[in-house]
Amino acid sequence: MNTTARNFATPLIAAAFIVSASTGLMIFFDFEPGIVEPVHEWMSWVLVGGAVLHLIANWKAFTGYLSKKTGIMLIGTAVVIALLSLYPWGEEEEDGRKKAVKSLEKASLVTVSGVVDTGVDQLLTKLSRNGITVRNSEDSLEEIAEQNNIDEKALFGVIFE
Repeated sequence: MNTTARNFATPLIAAAFIVSASTGLMIFFDFEPGIVEPVHEWMSWVLVGGAVLHLIANWKAFTGYLSKKTGIMLIGTAVVIALLSLYPWGEEEEDGRKKAVKSLEKASLVTVSGVVDTGVDQLLTKLSRNGITVRNSEDSLEEIAEQNNIDEKALFGVIFE
């Protein structure tokens, strides 16, 4: 591959890594001001793209690592960890906060209005002002989010703002 791709791939990976790592740490420590989460997600894609470009540009060197025990061990370990991450470890042992959020997602808007200590009509007005349509106040937050093509997290943001 030409030197332009090699000169481009490494700085691209470095830049994407800096942003992805710093936003990942913020998310890990529940510090998410502004648009930290979407920036993290999109920069992770840039990082993946840069890594693929870097692998292509340095394919010969990469395959050389696969002929050494250390390279095989490290790359194999990474693949095993990635595969193990797909297993639903400890889902039945969620922390109380996750259980509470999941319960609220399944609760009707009427129930949630009691939790936020707001009348149903006030909550409906608030949602409407934010472009969220509620067909039936007995619908769950999950259903309302789905009907409006929004994430439950965004709906929680409006309700609990």
